Amino acid sequence: MVDDLKPPILKSDIPPQIVNEGASYTLRLSDFIQSPDEVSGKVRFFAELADGNSLPEGLICTPEGLVSGIPADGTEGAYHIVVMAENDSGIPLTVSFDLTIKERIKIEDVNQHFTELKAKVWEALGEGLPLPDINELLSRPLTHDDIYYLLKRFATLKIWDVYNLDPPSEPKLLNIEGVSKHYHVYDRGCYIIGVPKDLYNYERTVEDALLTAKAMAGEVYKRGWTIEFTGFGKMARACWVELQILGDRHEKPIEIIHYSPTPKDMRLYEAESKADAVFGIKRQ
Repeated sequence: MVDDLKPPILKSDIPPQIVNEGASYTLRLSDFIQSPDEVSGKVRFFAELADGNSLPEGLICTPEGLVSGIPADGTEGAYHIVVMAENDSGIPLTVSFDLTIKERIKIEDVNQHFTELKAKVWEALGEGLPLPDINELLSRPLTHDDIYYLLKRFATLKIWDVYNLDPPSEPKLLNIEGVSKHYHVYDRGCYIIGVPKDLYNYERTVEDALLTAKAMAGEVYKRGWTIEFTGFGKMARACWVELQILGDRHEKPIEIIHYSPTPKDMRLYEAESKADAVFGIKRQ
């Protein structure tokens, strides 16, 4: 009976959201809005800005309730987002939440600072002049950008074969499809490790690290290892998500020890798994 169908219910308010331009973002609306029972049907979602315009460039809302994407450059600002949720009752539920998009983290500014300093040093050496004073550089406060820059420069991932108790062997360079051109992956018997080719190559980005992590995940999945991994947090997350998707595709999960996925890991896995199923993204 139509009269027995009940509209969606709000379990809890959607908290304010914050993301940087150029950063991956996912919000699962079904965590906050659900159908009261199975009879009333699944909830379908739609989201837009309070003024009726579309979501900021780079973001979308799927009918299943995933607000995801990468905010484009120039989207910095505060937004009030309205969500419409409807099930088979035909009675919509409307809720809203605030989204703040912050300016892209300007790692380039850090690069530029060191590039200019290096140029001054070479100029002084070439012309026999005094070297530039670097006391200001050494005494300047450490910033969030500096820390992120260093983490990105040294981004590595090591994946252990936990039941292989042999000591590490001599490194053997692996040729794995999908590894970034800015990375090497070495096999050391009881583990494989992905490392940057050149720590000072400014063309290398976090995306290169993530591509390499996914390719490494494919390699250990083929080997059937029970694994443990250590390294740069974003590489570990990309590796874990890739392994979950490979396990789903082949109906054979891989055992990972000493890793507890975070809510962000789970949201990213759900988004990528759905994309894999819908669009048939090719994976190793």
